[in-house]
Amino acid sequence: MSNTSMLQLLGSKELDPNADFADGSRNLKSAMEEAKAGDVVPLRNLCGRTNRARSTRVTLRTANKGPSRKKIGCAESTGTQFLVTGPRHGFYTGFDKLQGALEIYTAAFDKITVNADANTMTVDGAVHFQDVVEALYAVGKNIRESILDLGPCVGIVGATMGAGLGRLQGLYGFISDNLLSARLMLPDTTVIEVSSESNPELFWGLRGAGFNFGFVLNATYRVHDEVPNGQHFNADFQFPLNATRAFFQALKDHGSQLPAPLCIDAAVLWNSTLNSTSLYVNAVYAGPENEGRKAIDFLSEIGSPIRQSQSVVPWRELTQTAFFQEFGLGEASLTCGITEGIRKAFGAAYNTVNVDSQVQAHELFNEMVTRFPGTRASDMSLQFCAQQGTNAFSDDSTAYSWRKALGQQAFTITYPSNGTTDADIDNLPERMRDAIAATADTDGLAVYVGFSGGDEPIEAIWSKDHLPRLAALKKQYDPNGLFNAYHPLPTVY
Repeated sequence: MSNTSMLQLLGSKELDPNADFADGSRNLKSAMEEAKAGDVVPLRNLCGRTNRARSTRVTLRTANKGPSRKKIGCAESTGTQFLVTGPRHGFYTGFDKLQGALEIYTAAFDKITVNADANTMTVDGAVHFQDVVEALYAVGKNIRESILDLGPCVGIVGATMGAGLGRLQGLYGFISDNLLSARLMLPDTTVIEVSSESNPELFWGLRGAGFNFGFVLNATYRVHDEVPNGQHFNADFQFPLNATRAFFQALKDHGSQLPAPLCIDAAVLWNSTLNSTSLYVNAVYAGPENEGRKAIDFLSEIGSPIRQSQSVVPWRELTQTAFFQEFGLGEASLTCGITEGIRKAFGAAYNTVNVDSQVQAHELFNEMVTRFPGTRASDMSLQFCAQQGTNAFSDDSTAYSWRKALGQQAFTITYPSNGTTDADIDNLPERMRDAIAATADTDGLAVYVGFSGGDEPIEAIWSKDHLPRLAALKKQYDPNGLFNAYHPLPTVY
């Protein structure tokens, strides 16, 4: 089980932003920012000053951007395992296994450049989705944004490395489908260009397993003209938990025919005001209100909601408006920046909607938060978007393996910081996931890496068809496993 804060795992040593390399050539900040394809940045010349005896977090603070945002890490030696991070959300139980590892903290990489005429955008490796939304909205452009009201704190490059799911994927595909190129620092600190024309096989692997191969200094994406007037129709509903069966029956009956601009997110959460569990549904249609209302008409089959709200909002305000403008929805852990308690993630993708399995999983969630009040900041969420955009690309177009999934289930379990384990709560989180996976029609557990916790078999993250190619890439680019901190690939499969 992993605490959300990596700082509790790794020690820290700060360095002057203008510190020179030991050989006197230049300082780290300028070397990293100016690196071009083929350059080798001699990180060891600077980082040899650190202590190898324990896990190390060596950070570089910039002098003019504040003490908490502008940092960059450097490696102590080529024998040290890496974990590249920045301001982020997310957690992964595999981090508990890190020994003698190094966190490379990259928040200083936060630049955005938009070329509206060429419909391209280049972002540094630590840029957040909300920053992207603001920059693109200002020039009448958009891109597939992050899921489940978490946009402000999700890093666009980090999401790309897994695939990048989101509300606009019915129109544009996954965020990785819109990646044009990336500048990648390899484990040996060589900087290379990766695209469909330059290192194309690595470009394939980067889009689905990119965290295994290096550090993305920046990435260039295809962007799109905003929908007319930049307005999106947003509809929110809160239902009692007993509406679960009707909701999933509606998805089963209509989900495979959703119009391309429509995406449905849902979350099951404990509501302290009602002293019970509620089902929240958010539907967003990227287009005119009259079309949006028609597109979500089938949701009327669910029954009478506890409350509901419909509005037309600019794209830049969508994440703040969705789910009744309630980041985190009361006590839930959907919010950015939660640092208290211990959290664990589970996930399951499914190719078919099995209503009975969904009801079972939701009843298990309700049992957990009812019997064990310390878990009431947990949530069980769902993403169910139109598929026209994602299906426009072949299964083998990127390393992401679950392109044909109809829906994605994610479980964020929050425990009190008192040593509570899954066994103490009757393994209810695993039982929820197993209930979905058993009837998912995915030939075993299939998990989007962004919803993974770390206990999944490797074949749940990547398909058996993709793993041989990925293993060959790992052997070529990271044979010593320096980038093995997060879902490491084997070098042979």
